[in-house]
Amino acid sequence: MRATLVMLAVILPVTLVSSAYAHHSHVYDQCKSTTIEGRVERVEFKNPHNLITLRLDDGTGYIVDWLNVTRLTSAGIIVAAKQAMVPGARVVVTGFRIRTVSEIRQLTPKFKGDVDPNTIEARSIRRVDDSFSWAPSPSAYTPNCPGN
Repeated sequence: MRATLVMLAVILPVTLVSSAYAHHSHVYDQCKSTTIEGRVERVEFKNPHNLITLRLDDGTGYIVDWLNVTRLTSAGIIVAAKQAMVPGARVVVTGFRIRTVSEIRQLTPKFKGDVDPNTIEARSIRRVDDSFSWAPSPSAYTPNCPGN
């Protein structure tokens, strides 16, 4: 019984991360990583996704799609995240760019929405002053990118 619980403790997080990747793979291009740096304008801590509005030095606004409150809470970092992601904080975000509407419709023909091309799914976030840093554990999931 103990061996079964240990196996579940190891396998379940990898499965959940993999399914999250698969869930978003039709919306975010996991073969196109980008890094941006700017100041936090607004943060919405909520489920199903936390949203951070980031303003770059050139004035361009981005929406950063981050994990949800439940996952940050279970990881034990919700308090630190709320203290770090405040208006005016300078942060660096690395993540995947959102696909265009036509790219999403090729993968999901029934998609009816619009997308903001300045949207990124966060894969790591850190404050420039190094007072906060977040990145998920490496997963067993590897996207099928050209050249892999």
